Amino acid sequence: MKKLLFTCLIALAASVTSSAQLATYVLDDFENGLINFTALVNANPAATFDFTVVDNPVKAGINTSNKVMKCARFDATPDVNQIWAGFYATLKTPIPTGYHRIEIKYLRTNATSQLRIKCEGAVSKEMDPVTPASQTNVWENMVFNIYSNGIKNVTVFSVFPDYYQPVDPAAITYIDDITVVYDPSIVPPPAPTLLTLFDNSADNRFYDTSWVNPVAPSTVVTENWDPTATTPGDKMPVVTSPVKAGTNALKLDWKSMTGGDWMAMVASIGWKSFDLSTMTHLKFWINSPVALAKTALPKVYLEAFSGTPNVTGKLQLGDYLTTDLAANTWTEISIPLADLWAADPTFTSKSVIKDVFFAQNATDGVEHTLYMDEFTFVTLSTLFSNSANSRFYDTSWINPTAPSTVVTENWDPTATTPGDKFPVVSSPVKSGPNALKLQWKSATGGDWAGMVAAIGWTVFDLTNGTSLDFWVNSPVALAKSALPKIFLESASGTPNHTGKVDMGNYLTTDLAANTWTEVTIPLADIWAADATFTSKEFVHGVFFGQNVVDNVEHTLYLDEFIFLQPFITTGFFTPNADAKITAYYSNGEIKIPTYNGRVRVFDFTGRTIIDGIASEGKISVTMKKGIYIVNTAIGSTKISVR
Repeated sequence: MKKLLFTCLIALAASVTSSAQLATYVLDDFENGLINFTALVNANPAATFDFTVVDNPVKAGINTSNKVMKCARFDATPDVNQIWAGFYATLKTPIPTGYHRIEIKYLRTNATSQLRIKCEGAVSKEMDPVTPASQTNVWENMVFNIYSNGIKNVTVFSVFPDYYQPVDPAAITYIDDITVVYDPSIVPPPAPTLLTLFDNSADNRFYDTSWVNPVAPSTVVTENWDPTATTPGDKMPVVTSPVKAGTNALKLDWKSMTGGDWMAMVASIGWKSFDLSTMTHLKFWINSPVALAKTALPKVYLEAFSGTPNVTGKLQLGDYLTTDLAANTWTEISIPLADLWAADPTFTSKSVIKDVFFAQNATDGVEHTLYMDEFTFVTLSTLFSNSANSRFYDTSWINPTAPSTVVTENWDPTATTPGDKFPVVSSPVKSGPNALKLQWKSATGGDWAGMVAAIGWTVFDLTNGTSLDFWVNSPVALAKSALPKIFLESASGTPNHTGKVDMGNYLTTDLAANTWTEVTIPLADIWAADATFTSKEFVHGVFFGQNVVDNVEHTLYLDEFIFLQPFITTGFFTPNADAKITAYYSNGEIKIPTYNGRVRVFDFTGRTIIDGIASEGKISVTMKKGIYIVNTAIGSTKISVR
């Protein structure tokens, strides 16, 4: 069973460096009588506004400058009374990623006009000010939070000076001092380990931030946002049953035909931009009302707000199922983002993802239905769960010094030399198809070390980590004092490895024969073993090393290595990751004393076990043996069901 690393990442060093170079500046104040921030102001529609620099009509209050920009609506045909009328302009100097606000001084001469802006770049979005205009013939400061809206690298800036209905065809407004604000007091939050793309629809008939496009003769069932419309519309339908969690789920009903095509897109409410550069998997749940071959499932890919290309390569959804779909059964799909990035290596816009697309695959001419729910992006980072090779584990290294010995494997099956890899066994295993085998003898005058790293030599940021967790099994009873020492290695630093701790210190009893036992080592103990080690954010391997010299050969099977960290989530709610809560499982209930509210329980694959409401500190759920994360609005904790 793969385990979920609840990784609380700090801001990337590159981002910190970039932010340190930013400073608040005025994009334009019009004081020289000219429009300076762009070479051309494009009225849009073309004959609806005049934009000119004029004398300040009200030199008082927060704005005593001499020159301002006048925005005068005149609404010539054919584009009369368009609420979205205004201008767009390509900036002479783009606004780089990392700024927090755009502030504009605004004066309206009527009681209705409102100011709205649009920023276009890596992420394009329209937005209203934090507080709308409320006065007439008085300068007000309009604040637009571009940081919280995910705006990145603005190249085109648009202004809607009279965004209000009914439109005042004679509206005159003024703007001045367009200021781009960098606020050093805003500390970037830790990178989340769970992002929610779709949880529920606000409407039980259709999902607004979706789009469906069938090309005949292929068909897809759609809904129109207007319930009185007679045309099919382009929205994905929503159902209230079946659902995986919450009040509703999406319905994808398609028929793929030769010569036709179709695609269907799901985005988040508010068209959020998702930075997936540190995430590892796309996860969602599907349910078919009838048994369905996995080969009949659609293709899947991601779309970004910007980039060339702005879509990833396509994957076969069925490749991420081990069996065909059983009828009326919710099945979780887990797609490594690495597979999506690899499907088209020219796609690089991982930090501005906006939606998930499904597309035509097998043209079987049969109508199929899938209910879909709980779309999330997660960080699933295990140090070791399974080996791709059933004989050895590639990202490992063993180095014995005679007369001590360690059994090893050579990556080359024809080699006659011992090699330097950890052997792999298919039995016993804690979960999955295989586990590691550590077979050693510690002798006087000798030494040995064996290292386990993640596939791909993943680097783990353990700055906020709490513990190293893994499972061990001995074929015979084994005294805990005979177990090896443990330390961590980083990809850089001096020293680049921690001090050593005795594994046996983290067991309450000696090992029983043929029994899987969990070992949990607080990272604080490992850091304390050598206070000069500081490279906590670059850890890439766990080392085992010689301890007691007893000249006896011992064997340990090892499985399911994870680093446990606080759980950070954004989506329906964001719990306080530092809060300490108490939870335990008993008689079919998770009990959280004194807590009433939403509870999400995840297993270590990141699969949602339950998403519901606790009442009087209890929520009913059937749980198998294993390790789970209980996530609430006041904090999170790990529980073990035995």
